[in-house]
Amino acid sequence: MSDLVQILLVLLIITATALCVYLILVLKKLVVQLNDLQKDIKQLVDSTIPVLKNLNEVTLRANRIVSSAENYWQGIERSIENVRMKFSNFTSVGRFDGAEYPARNLVQNIKAFYRGFTTFWQELRK
Repeated sequence: MSDLVQILLVLLIITATALCVYLILVLKKLVVQLNDLQKDIKQLVDSTIPVLKNLNEVTLRANRIVSSAENYWQGIERSIENVRMKFSNFTSVGRFDGAEYPARNLVQNIKAFYRGFTTFWQELRK
């Protein structure tokens, strides 16, 4: 029986050794794959960082363009509002009313006199 135990013990040692060798080979393959994965990740990071920097620069430029366009738009709006105010001052009826414009009556009288004179002249020529 001791011979059987020794044979089984030797068989167990050989199996354990084979298992250890297999485990070492599997771990070696795993380490190689992890190294390849690490290289791929490093390459991905190295190629992504410039793209992100360019994207950041593009974003900053776009923000500057948008803010300058907003400033131009505000300037245009102010100019339009100024022109609108000036035209409304020219076209307002209330502008010529009151004591600020005493020549208004004089202008109206001159116009009426001119119309009357032209009418008189036309009737005289008939």
